[in-house]
Amino acid sequence: MGVGYIARFISAKSPSELGIYIIQSLFIILPPSLYAATIYMIYGRLVLYINAPDASIIRPARVTKIFVCGDVLAFFLQAGGGGMMAQASMGNLGQKIMLIGLFIQLIFFGFFLSVSLVFWRRMRSSAKLHTIPKCGKHTWQALLKLLLGAAVIIILRCVYRVFEFAQGNDGYLSTHEVYMYLFDSTPMLLVQMMFHFVHAGDVFPHGIDPAKTGDNESYINLQERFGF
Repeated sequence: MGVGYIARFISAKSPSELGIYIIQSLFIILPPSLYAATIYMIYGRLVLYINAPDASIIRPARVTKIFVCGDVLAFFLQAGGGGMMAQASMGNLGQKIMLIGLFIQLIFFGFFLSVSLVFWRRMRSSAKLHTIPKCGKHTWQALLKLLLGAAVIIILRCVYRVFEFAQGNDGYLSTHEVYMYLFDSTPMLLVQMMFHFVHAGDVFPHGIDPAKTGDNESYINLQERFGF
């Protein structure tokens, strides 16, 4: 995203340069998909870490496969649509493809948020909630709350982008740059800052990948797994 905003600054000085315009457009619109993939994978490892696969609607091993596949599809649709929108002859088609990619991202993110909320509700009513040891600087609850908060922020950002692209290049949102900084740049900066405050590396035991501690059907006791 940093590269995207640098390219955006250069593009504003040279509006006739198509290549710079495409770079700034794609490098700003696509990174939230990478954040989404990170969030999906952390959730799967978090469920394995606290040894509560039954509390998740979708088993941890399938969470990454299902949601990351949807995220990759949304990523490529947005990338293709963004590239086509930069060409006048394919602008309308590119706009539609971009919207489809954003809608797919919204659907998968909305479903993921529902899965995460159900997991949190089930864990809050479980006796296991207070028996899981703290291995790092932060608790697993803090990391889960981070994932939920980041998911909500990215969903709101996607909603803004849907309205922006639905209006077209001549729409009110596209022609008033301040809204992009308010509803895209600022939310994504907030997400980045949140991941620095509660880093996954400060929750999971160092040197241990929860995804590699057991197979998908058999889970090792926490005390045995992490040596407590």
